[in-house]
Amino acid sequence: MEPTLIAFAMPGEAAAFLQRARRLGLRLPPVTAPLPGASARRYREGSLEVWVTGVGMTNAGRVGAAALEAARPARLITSGVAGALDPEVSVGRVYHDHDDGFPGADRLRAAGSTPGRMVTRDQVVVTRAAKARLLEETGAHLVDMESSVLRELARSAGVPSATVRSVSDTAHQDLPLDFNRTYSPDKRLLPGRLALEIARAPWTIPALIRFGRDARTASERLAAVLCAAFTSPTA
Repeated sequence: MEPTLIAFAMPGEAAAFLQRARRLGLRLPPVTAPLPGASARRYREGSLEVWVTGVGMTNAGRVGAAALEAARPARLITSGVAGALDPEVSVGRVYHDHDDGFPGADRLRAAGSTPGRMVTRDQVVVTRAAKARLLEETGAHLVDMESSVLRELARSAGVPSATVRSVSDTAHQDLPLDFNRTYSPDKRLLPGRLALEIARAPWTIPALIRFGRDARTASERLAAVLCAAFTSPTA
């Protein structure tokens, strides 16, 4: 396998991949060495490293730089769930965008991913109207909060990179809460603030449950594509 670094923003996104990879025979134990930030996590086996960076551009920049330095990969994959901007995109569909010469690009198509355009913003895009505006501005299929930063770091290091993302919410959906209000300035989720937002709008609980279910579906579908494309000895 090519020395590979896969970066996720959130532990839940990484967990779906780790569970599937372990069922395929990889152990990917956690690395307990000091990490750059409370949100960071690192797992390693052989030539494969999985890092959790934390949410947003600042965390992605800090942890991503440390991950590239530690792992010295031949390729970087920035991954996780994302919001759809294209009205034709459904929950669980996986998209990818990659540099020219990215090792394994053909394996992504074979694993069931679709080429697409991605855009990165440092705030959660909450409403249908905001998604429509961003689609008009960028023409992108999906929006996430970390990929452009990680890929720019990779380019600076001479490492080919790809974004592989699965859809957690469609362009037709308003998110059940404004999750921007539940993060600290450094993009750490604040459980007390989340509980307060839910208490203020208890009628959103069914929609939150559906959103959580869709995010899990997206993470599991993404894990299937990543494992098919990048965990075999010949990947």
